[in-house]
Amino acid sequence: MKKLITALSILIFLGFLIGGYLLSKHIFSIFIGGEGLFIWLTILCATIWFGRHNKDSIYRLLKDTHQSNLDDIERQELEEQEVEVIK
Repeated sequence: MKKLITALSILIFLGFLIGGYLLSKHIFSIFIGGEGLFIWLTILCATIWFGRHNKDSIYRLLKDTHQSNLDDIERQELEEQEVEVIK
């Protein structure tokens, strides 16, 4: 059963990869120059935005990383204040 799931996962990934390639060829055949890049960026941003409620989405990953960075900055500022008070 595990081999079947792995095989299906690989096939689905290849399907998305080939579908993405064909979609990009189609988009770039319609639009000339930078418009195709703009469309791809729009699709990427929309995918991230609409997947924001999924617990494993890139939106949550980036949000958690940002919050972790803010917590680290706050902790570092408190440590610096403690060092100044000790001196």
